[in-house]
Formats: sequence, structure tokens, C-alpha cells
Amino acid sequence: MTISQTDTNIMDTETSSQIALIDIGSNSVRLVVYRDYSHYPFPVLNERVTCKLGEGLDEFSAIQAHRAEAALKVMARFSHLLQAIRPAQVCVAATAAVRRAVNGAEFAQQVQDILGYPVSILPASEEARLISMGLTRYHPALSGLVADLGGGSIELVHLKSGKIMHAASLNMGHLTSLTPEQIFAQVNALDWLAALKGQRLYGIGGSFRAIGSAYFARKHYPLRLLHGLEIEAADCAEILSSLTPDVTDITGIPASRQASISPAASIMNAVISVADISKLVVSGTSIRDGLMADLSPIEDKDADPLLLACGDIARQSQRHKGLSEALAKLLSPVASYFNHANLGVIGGSDHQLMRMVEAASLLSDICWNEPSDFRGQLAADRILALPVFSLTHIHRAWLAKAVLHRYVGTKKNKIQSFPAISLLSHRERVSSKAVGLGMRFALIFSGGVPAYLAALRLKLEGDRLVCELPQSAAHLMDKHSERRFNLFAEACRLKPELRMI
Repeated sequence: MTISQTDTNIMDTETSSQIALIDIGSNSVRLVVYRDYSHYPFPVLNERVTCKLGEGLDEFSAIQAHRAEAALKVMARFSHLLQAIRPAQVCVAATAAVRRAVNGAEFAQQVQDILGYPVSILPASEEARLISMGLTRYHPALSGLVADLGGGSIELVHLKSGKIMHAASLNMGHLTSLTPEQIFAQVNALDWLAALKGQRLYGIGGSFRAIGSAYFARKHYPLRLLHGLEIEAADCAEILSSLTPDVTDITGIPASRQASISPAASIMNAVISVADISKLVVSGTSIRDGLMADLSPIEDKDADPLLLACGDIARQSQRHKGLSEALAKLLSPVASYFNHANLGVIGGSDHQLMRMVEAASLLSDICWNEPSDFRGQLAADRILALPVFSLTHIHRAWLAKAVLHRYVGTKKNKIQSFPAISLLSHRERVSSKAVGLGMRFALIFSGGVPAYLAALRLKLEGDRLVCELPQSAAHLMDKHSERRFNLFAEACRLKPELRMI
């Protein structure tokens, strides 16, 4: 991938540290500009224009003139934006439509002349690698089938523990003119797909997101967030069967996808039936996440992507450096106790609780500077919507409930329930509330000062939660802090004991 430095000075400012990506797809072209946050790459600009460069490729093998003209006008706008933003790095990548078209190289040269940056026409193998990297950046050990369905092609990748085992690119996307029978024949020809029976399908692209939107509308799911949405295979089949050319029920399908949803449904249905997947997981990642992974790699390959992202958020939001780390260390005995007491399972795994305690501690100051009457609900809403791709829906709900209690305690007049809580089991609700009340006690007791947090020590002794603190800090433990500690212990289903040492 070619990266270039801008040499324009339209704003008479120094070059920023931002990273700009231009993704020239078969259906749309997009300019995304990221701050240089390698763990939490939230875009400061994300502009998408539908140009349908892949329309008619099956018949004419070329990008149609009016489609090329529309895309080049968009590139002229993007060029002006880049001149003003002056990012440190710019990457321009073209995928299936430009790769397949007989006039693709000519079009890419026109784009390059307008932008002043080289255009990389990605081979199918490179596109598959980048798509996989964009997902495994957030889930390094992921296993299953990854499918990226665009306008002109579908990339299929079999991952095992984060490694590519098989990959294929088929020249059909949601703009295809192929019949359902022709589509099925191409998918069925991939003999390695049948060996994936019972695994998960990670669906990338607007067509998969459209199925997620339809699922929301038809099933009344409690968290309207597409990334991480899990849909059972039977529910997928029900929705896809309603999107055939003969009987089309577009309930919940976004308007921009309705015209092309039928061929997209045929492709998705073929993949799901041949691979016999257990469920579809809708992914909000894209090839751009893979490009970012190349441009800004995570140095520590063993680091947890969730904690890295939450760490970036903490550095922007926490009041004092080291506060989150001290809080997580203080609460670690409670996490260990919950695991031993069979209350530590989150999302079906008993290895998640300490990770969630650390994440909650990093997010504990996320709304400290908001009006006090709204902090809890704002924090919960923000966590449910965080653009952190390593969070499952259950993890989001658990963290949202924990941080809600961190701000509002047990005050019924301030606790506003949110539908996503219904995703949590009884045990998950118990642990999230307890951790939230533990954070509330510790952060108010210490005034947010890490040194005062470090003076506390929590111990489990039989059925008692013991809070030890030195005599020199006794004056900090007023009656309000003692009451909050008692509520914390009770939420843990333990008896409270304060002990001066």
C-alpha cells in the first residue's frame, strides 16, 4: 500500500497527525479521516457517496461512463478536503469494480491525477487479507467464516484462531445480474465451505447490515446496534426467504438498499446454506480497518484490544493519571470472589469478569464532567454506542449497567432502565451492579485521587468483605463512604467490615 505525504498548504498550517483513507468500492466511494489513535480509531470525518462503479460489469466488463464521471466529481471534492485537512498519511485503495473493469487502470489514473496520490488497485488476495485483518485486529483469535459482500464481489475467508486457512473472491455482489441458480453454483463450487458446518459467519458490508436492520424491525431486539448483532441461522433464513425476486418483504431494509437487496439476499442465502453456519454475526468492520491495521499496527500482539481501546478513552476522560489502574487493582479480589462463587460468567465465559472490571474501571470517568443529574444515563448510553469493535452486545450491556451504578448508586429516582439490560442473565446483572457500586464507593471515598485509592485494600474473609485502610486515612471514611461500602458489600452478597490498620 502506497502512503504519501501531502504537499499542499491551503490552510497555512502544519501537517496534522491524522490518517486519511479513500476506499473506492463497487457501490460507493468513501473518505475517512482518523485521528492517530491506533487502538481507538474513531473517524473525525466519514463521507460516503454512492456511485455504483460496479453497475453493468457483468454485461459490459467496463465502468460505465456516467458512473465514472460521478465518481471523479466526488474525487474532486475529496481532493479539496484533503488539501484543507493536510493529513500526515493518505492511502487510496480501489477494490473489485476497478480491478475487474477493462478500463479500471484508466479510471484509477484519472483518480490519481485529481487527488495527487497513487491509487492501489487491490488484488483479490490482498482484499481478503485486509478484510480479515480488520476483524482480527479486534478479535485476534477469531475462528469462523468471514464474508465481505460488496457491489461487485464477495470475499470469503475461513479463519482459524485468527489465521487464514482458505480464501476466495467471487465476481458477484449486490449489483450482480446473475440468477439465484448461477449464484448458488459459484458458491457451491468452493468445496472447503461445507467443512465449516456449525461455525459462525461474520458478515461485513451494507447488505449484511441491512439484514441486521430488518432483524431489528421484525424481532424487536433490545439494542439497536448493528456491530456485534448475532442472528440465529433460522432467523436469517426467514428474513432472506422474504427477499426473493418473487416475494419481497422489505420491512426494516434501509431505503438505500432496497433496490439491490434481492440479489444480495440470494448471495447471502447461498453462502449460509452451503456453509451451514450456526449464526450470523453482523460486523461493522471493513477493509478500512485492515488498512488502518497496516498503517498503525498494535505493537504488543498479546495486548487485549478492548483494554487498549478503553485505555485510549481513559486517557481522554479520566481526571487523574493512574486512577483507572488503581481502581481495577482495588476491585480485583471481588472479581476473583465472583468467579469462585459462580457469579463471574459473562456472555457464557468465566474468563471475562476481570477483563470487564478492568474495562469498567477505564470507563469509570467517561461522564464525570457532565451535569450530575444526567451522568448515569449519559454514561450508559455512550457505552452502548461506543465504536469499539471488540465489545459484544452482552459486554456492552454489562459495562453500561456497571457504570450507571457507579454514577447513581441505588437511587431509584435516578436509575432509568434501558432495554439492553434484558440481554443480561441474573448473574450478569448481579455482578455488574456490584462492580458499579464498588466503583462508586471507591471513587467518591478517594475524591478521584489515585494515592487515596491505593491506601485501601479489599479482602475476602469467609462471608465478609473487609475494607482495610490505614489510620492516617481514617478521616476520609465518613458516614457517607461507610454507607456506600455497605451497599457494595451487600450487592456482593457479603457482610461489610471496615478495619483500620
